[in-house]
Amino acid sequence: MKLFFTHASPYARSARIVVREQRLETLLGEVASHPFNNAEDFVKANPLGKVPALILPNGEAIMDSEVICAYLDRELGDGRLGRPLDADWSLKTLYSVCSGLIDILVLLRVEKGREQEGLRSDFWWQRYTGAIGRTLDYLEARADQFPESLNLVHINLACALAYLDFRHPDIDWRNGHPRLTALAESLESRDSFSATGLHE
Repeated sequence: MKLFFTHASPYARSARIVVREQRLETLLGEVASHPFNNAEDFVKANPLGKVPALILPNGEAIMDSEVICAYLDRELGDGRLGRPLDADWSLKTLYSVCSGLIDILVLLRVEKGREQEGLRSDFWWQRYTGAIGRTLDYLEARADQFPESLNLVHINLACALAYLDFRHPDIDWRNGHPRLTALAESLESRDSFSATGLHE
């Protein structure tokens, strides 16, 4: 099996963390491949041309980070990372909110690129930055709902906050969010997180 990823993708990082937490490194190979390069075996298996993409032995692909993480956890691992979400709608909601935060941060990154071309939309800029601030406040207020044992919600949260630091260092998210800060620091100290840090 192959897991296509880029070092700069928070989505791919979540899958790479699951690989390490479930000790699956010997079962699949990680292939760094920028989507814009359109590597033949990558786009053949994955018509969306997005990372991460997990290529199975039969050539079929599993796509979308949440689906890949669930597959790695349940089918190849022991299921412990996703099990806490199964019967807890509040935890599922936190998972979705963290995923949504990643989406908005990526969209803001795209808008920054448009700004360099003189095409930035003030409407969308305000929309995205407002949503980021509200979401951080939402998660800070619910920090006590995160279970003690590591699960997929923690992974999504950490990937979102690390992407904030990586692509949006101008946003001082730690100010006013002490519990999220402490949680992020604790998570990033784990081997699986430190081994998958975001970079170009």
